[in-house]
Amino acid sequence: MRSLKLGAEIGFVVLAVFVAAGLAEAGNAKRPGKSLFETNCVLCHGDDGTGKTPSGTALGAHNLTSAEVSRKTDSELTQTITQGQNKMPSFGKKLSEAEIHDLVGYIRELEKKH
Repeated sequence: MRSLKLGAEIGFVVLAVFVAAGLAEAGNAKRPGKSLFETNCVLCHGDDGTGKTPSGTALGAHNLTSAEVSRKTDSELTQTITQGQNKMPSFGKKLSEAEIHDLVGYIRELEKKH
């Protein structure tokens, strides 16, 4: 009887983990820019976009929440992502125009958080 209860508890925990993972994935599906940012940009710009990561510091990654970046137009940000700039690689061949548009939208979200 005790092993049955333990099995049910373990099953509940496993189910909770899958539900949480599904909800996180659904949240990212609604915000594709976030998922793209996590895949392509976090290493240098960090989760918060400030560029305060070891790689970001070494490469001089811009703080995406700064006034300087906020003043840039969506077209300017799109161009930077597409063509690269300074030590930042270009993503124009890796990401579609729609994905780059989503990334710009997510960068705008990061700006609002700061």
